[in-house]
Amino acid sequence: MTRRILTLLFVLAWTPGCVSIWHHNDLEKRVADLETQKTELEAQQARDREERERIRQDLVDATDALRRGGANLGADVDELKASVARMRGADEELQFGVTRNRQDIDAIKKTLDERLGAPVVQLPQGVADDKDALFKAGREAFDKGNDPTARGALRRFLETFPDEPRAPEAQFLIAETFFRAGQFGQAVREFQVVHDRYRTRSGAPVEKAMMRIAEALLKQGDCKKATAVYQYVIEYNKKSPEAEKAKQTLASLKRTCK
Repeated sequence: MTRRILTLLFVLAWTPGCVSIWHHNDLEKRVADLETQKTELEAQQARDREERERIRQDLVDATDALRRGGANLGADVDELKASVARMRGADEELQFGVTRNRQDIDAIKKTLDERLGAPVVQLPQGVADDKDALFKAGREAFDKGNDPTARGALRRFLETFPDEPRAPEAQFLIAETFFRAGQFGQAVREFQVVHDRYRTRSGAPVEKAMMRIAEALLKQGDCKKATAVYQYVIEYNKKSPEAEKAKQTLASLKRTCK
């Protein structure tokens, strides 16, 4: 299993851009399978602990009987002690398996989120099929600063309900999570999707997304490209509040951008 996980992570590490919906769903299934394995291991561990406790109690009872009756129960006591030792060893092995399983799951989730921006998140049952609940889960996670959960829920929202009126806002929020995390290159790509995919939709935050692209470019030290984007915002919608802000920013950049 570990070799498969390492191979998967190596492939993911060299995959540019956002992961495809099919690939993302396949990875989600892999994580779900690992989660199931972890649950089964933990259940087996609990059963073994109960059995070890039963054996321990038998040992206590045998010791008490030996003390009271003086019978020669030494062999039985030794066998019970050996059983407890074996159970303890089995429990340690199970704990090791649970730990490795959890590490594998965390590694996949981390790679999906940090390198591809497409995290796997565990959503409450029924949420993934309810557009209002799904968007609410993403929005609330965003407001709390839980960016991986926000991205996971909002990407699921976009995949499941691509024509929903709140789709442009969902895409904008995904881009915002990268911007506030300082991942400006990925933020630019995500804000660009707002423009490319939703610029014909009424009310889509296209101007806001373009302003964010310019800000991200400035953060990266590319003032020339930022200047071009600000000029585009002015031409895109001269009456928008963003156009006025873009004019003010351009005036300032003329003194500093060489």
